[in-house]
This record gives sequence, C-alpha cells and structure tokens, in this order.
Amino acid sequence: MHPEPNLDIIAPEAIPGVRIVPILHARVDLAAVVRGALERIQPAAVAVELPTTLDEAVHRAVDRLPEISVVITEEDNDDALVWVAAPGDPLVEALRWAEENHRLSRCVDPDTGYSSHHREPFPDPWTLWTIGTADYVEMIRNLGGRLPADESDHLRERGMAHHIQELANQSHGPVVALVGAAHAHRLAAHLRGPTAPPFARQHRTRVAVRNLHPDSMTAVLSDAPLAHAVWELLRDGQLPDAVDLEQAASQRIELEYGGLRIITGGSDSHRDRPLHLARFAAREARRQGPWGAPVPDRRRLGEVVFRVAARSWREQTREQAAGWQRRLFFDFARRHARVQGALVPGLYEWVTAARGVADDNFAWEAFECAACYPWQRPSSDLQNVRVDGEMLDLGTRKVRFRRRFFRTKRRPVAVPVKRRPTPEDPLDWLQAFDGEGICSYPPEDIVVEDFGRFLQQKAVSILAAESARSEPFATSMLDGVDLRETLSRWHEGRIWVQEKGRVPGAAGSVVVIFDDDPDNTKYPYLMTWLGEHDQESDMALYATDPARQIVGPGIMRATHGGFMLTYPPGRLFDVWHDPDYRTARCKAEVLLMAAVDYSTEKIIVHVAPHAPSARIRDWAARQGKHITHIPLGSLSPVTLRRVRVLHILSGHDKREVAKDYIW
Repeated sequence: MHPEPNLDIIAPEAIPGVRIVPILHARVDLAAVVRGALERIQPAAVAVELPTTLDEAVHRAVDRLPEISVVITEEDNDDALVWVAAPGDPLVEALRWAEENHRLSRCVDPDTGYSSHHREPFPDPWTLWTIGTADYVEMIRNLGGRLPADESDHLRERGMAHHIQELANQSHGPVVALVGAAHAHRLAAHLRGPTAPPFARQHRTRVAVRNLHPDSMTAVLSDAPLAHAVWELLRDGQLPDAVDLEQAASQRIELEYGGLRIITGGSDSHRDRPLHLARFAAREARRQGPWGAPVPDRRRLGEVVFRVAARSWREQTREQAAGWQRRLFFDFARRHARVQGALVPGLYEWVTAARGVADDNFAWEAFECAACYPWQRPSSDLQNVRVDGEMLDLGTRKVRFRRRFFRTKRRPVAVPVKRRPTPEDPLDWLQAFDGEGICSYPPEDIVVEDFGRFLQQKAVSILAAESARSEPFATSMLDGVDLRETLSRWHEGRIWVQEKGRVPGAAGSVVVIFDDDPDNTKYPYLMTWLGEHDQESDMALYATDPARQIVGPGIMRATHGGFMLTYPPGRLFDVWHDPDYRTARCKAEVLLMAAVDYSTEKIIVHVAPHAPSARIRDWAARQGKHITHIPLGSLSPVTLRRVRVLHILSGHDKREVAKDYIW
C-alpha cells in the first residue's frame, strides 16, 4: 500500500491557478488517478485535450454514458476524425466529474488538422501500482518532454495554452488541464509566455454522435471492455452487490419437453448475465486506489477472465480446466504481453493464451468474458456504427478514418475464433423444434467415420507388432533389416532381420468409451443410429441429454460418454433394449457386447481408459472374436475432443443452417 500521492507532482501548477495533469489516452488505470486528483483539487473548471470544434458533440457523448458513443466528423478531401467516449478514458472521466459537480469544462485543442503522429514509448500504466502514482505520473511527464515535436505539435500546444488561459479568466477558481503526456512539458512553457488565438478551424459542418455497436468495442478500446465496465461500477467508490461465479458464467440453453419451452437456468439469466459478470469482476478484480477508493486492477482482471472462462467452458463442453492449463495460460499471456511492450496482458493476449492451452471454445469463452460491457446495445436512440480495421461503417457507406490520438499499441482486436451465435431471446429458437424426426450433422459423421477407420488400422498394426520377430541374418532377409535390433547389438557384429507379424483377420466393429459412467447418471441419452448410405456405419451411443444444451434453432448439442460403430450399415437393432445383453454390468459393456455380436470381422477395436474385463474377453473368444484394447490416453486429446461432441438436428432442413450455429 502506497502513501497518498503528492498532488504537486501529479498536477503541478504551470501558472498560478492552472494545474496540468499528464495522461495517456483511453487507459483505465489513469481514469482513477484523474478522478482522485479532481476530488482533492476541486477545480472550478476542467480543460481537456479534445478539438474545440467537437465540444458540443463531446459533451453529448459523455452525457450518454454508460452507453459508449463515437463522435465522427467528416470534411471534404479529408479522412474522418473519430473519438470514442468510453468511461475508462481519463478525459471522459474528467468531463463526467465536471458535469456531476456542476463545474465548467471545455475542449481546448485547436482543430489544426493532424497529418503525422509519433510512437509514444510510455510504460504500461499498471506500473503506477508498483512504483507509486506520483512517481509514475512524473515519469511519463519527463518521458513526454523528451519526445521530438514538429511544428504542428507546437501550433496545437500554443493554441491549447491560449484556450486554457481564456478558461482561467472565466473561472472563479483553479483550472485543471488534462493533456497527453507528450504535450505536458511544452504546454506548461507556453502558458508561462504570451499567447494568441490559434490559426485553426473554428467550425465543422458535419459532426455526428453515433452509438458504437457492441461487436466493435474491442476494435477501438485500448483496454478490454470488461475493464471499462468494472470502472463504471467502481467510480462512485461503492462496491456492487456480491455475485457468484455461477451467475457470471455462461449458462446452457435447455429445452424442457414437458412444457415445450426453452429455459436458461432462470427466467432472466440469459439477459442478466453481462451485468452479473461485470459485478463479479468488480468485486474480484479491484484494488485500493491512490486515494483509498476501489479501482480496477487489470492483472486481477486476467484471473477473473480465466475463472469465468473455465467455468463457462465446463458448462458448455463438459471439459475441466486442469492446473497445468491455468499455469500455462498466465505464463503465455504474460510473455506475450512483454513482447507487445506491456506489463499486463489484455484481451488479445488472454484469448490467444486460452486457445493455446485448450481450444477455440475456451478462447471464445475468454473473449466473451473480456468483451463484456452490459450497457452497450446493438440498437439505441442513435444510429449504430461499426469499425472494421481502419474502415468505419456508417450503415450506408464506409469511410477511412484516422484517430485523433495515436497510441503505442493500436491494433484492432479481431476474434481469433469463430463467433458463437446467441439469441436475443432464447424463445426465438423454440419454433424450430417442429421437425418430423431427428438427424445427425454430416460433417461430424465424416469425422467419426474417419476416426473409426484410423482405429481399425491402429489395432491391426498393434497386433502385427506384437507377433513380429527378429533373428540374426542367415540365409533369408525375411521382411527386411531390423535396424533397431542391429544397432542395439552392433557389438556382436551381426545383422538382424525381422519377420512382420501376420494378423489373423481384419478389424471390424469399433468401440470408444470416454466415461464408463458407473453410477448411470451422467449420460442418460441412449440412441441407436442407422447409416444413411453405404459409406456410413451403424452407430449406438450413450451421451448427455441433448435437450439440456440448445445451440441453435432446432439444433441440440450433446457429449458422448461412449459409442460403437459397426459396418455394413442397416443391420443394427436397438441394442439398449436387446435381451441378449442383459448380463452387461454397465452401458460400456452393452456397447462392447453389441460390437462383438454385430462385427463381421474377427478383430474388435476397444478404446477406453481401462481394458475390458476377462469375462467379456472370454465371451468374445467363445464367438471366435478377439478384442484389441487401445488405451484412451494414447490418442490425441485434440482429436478425442472433436469426436466426443455430438449435434442432433430437429429435421433434415436444419442441415442447411447448422454450420452457422455449431461450434
């Protein structure tokens, strides 16, 4: 815990009655510093480094908060000028404070055009929590004073000095000016000298305030939208109500057959989840600020993102994040941030790390958590705008724009994973459950069939390797030189040759068991599928209840506990009610007994965490079949994760739209 910051360092007087606070644009950490400084200085007026021609539009955008707005201005033969009013921007916080406390506020940056920019090598704002607020502000002020400046910079700074002096003359008390750290030193020098009205544009003909579409927030905000949401909840110094992790995580959409309605764990849980998530993050990712008030901590925010993403991932996919995944997530994100010149990871690093330690589904959950901002809506009282790279979509046309303030890290963050569709109202998906039957999703069928053929080949190769033999070369080369044996016995001075094993028969049915489910509670859904054509196997399976996870209109998602494949198709009866398998002790044994019964080949492939019992092996041997066991852990976890997912469609017509909803 650091002592109370020295205001004379954070906001030194440039001239009597005028203090200058250097800031970094759009960084949440400094919004708390600005608010704390203003609370203690209690200025009569606030000046911010924003174009004077946008003053009215800027104040209108700030008044709309917590809804984030975009101020756009276009002039002929010039790129569009864009400014985003987000709650975590220090300039926005200064304007809000002035409005709430009935103080004067002005935009004082002369509109002189902006044809160049400099990279600003300022340290990550999170540094202020380690070295102290005053030391950090003094450091960025000194670094900014050493940056090169061209004539356009001096012109703007002289103009700002003039407008600040005018504001000071109108005010009956101190004035606080908030400007970029690159301008603070030179602006103070200009204030101490004579000033004159700047030669700059006095009016813009086309200035508009637009609502920023929620999908574009990650493209224009330097910090994650969730960080801005946390600041919005904490800025008044009060903690929000406590929220459980369960409420913050995403919930499955479920179909209740009895009442024919879709539920999401509660009547309003789907709509309230963003606010629950923001409140959870506000309580878990806060720290004591420079003047004792709670403020966001971006490092702890990464911990919240992982916890919520892991819980949501388990809810949606039945996968459990392991300890090694957590350690690797934070280590990778931290190293990636260092490469980007930052101390603390942000949205891009979190999403990349999540995909690296797990899969695209985990990355999506991390992205959805970090991009959460509960108050932003795709429709509002203003027209929407979208941002795609450097193009601004105004609905009727697209324009190329430049931002007024450039930052070191200016990279629009696109989602590195496929977006997951979410209904505005879960009831919208109910009307699609009116098909006359159910069917599978063909791309998943292909994956499962290919996996089955791979297992058949692997089982044959295992049996061949078990019966192979090597001997010293005498009169025959047999099936070739055994290099491994020859090298290991090189001291004997002999060449060893090998005879490959002969497998008595081919592989037939395939059984894959992910979970034995000994308590018979996890996987209640029992199904027997018949192949739709001669390239598809018959299939029997047990899985989670697909009605408990709706992912699209007429599209249900389930997780395999185990399945069996047998070829040729069209022969499989309902194995779950076949009296021949009544001696089976669990669902896994039912599948294995059916595989033995229906296989047209002598070899049965069995993939499971444990080998089949001796009782089942003996039963198969009496029918002239051999069970070849392959440990589940010896196979690729990525492949197993893909194969384990099952989607069931309510009617063949859903196959045309399923690709847009299946993840």
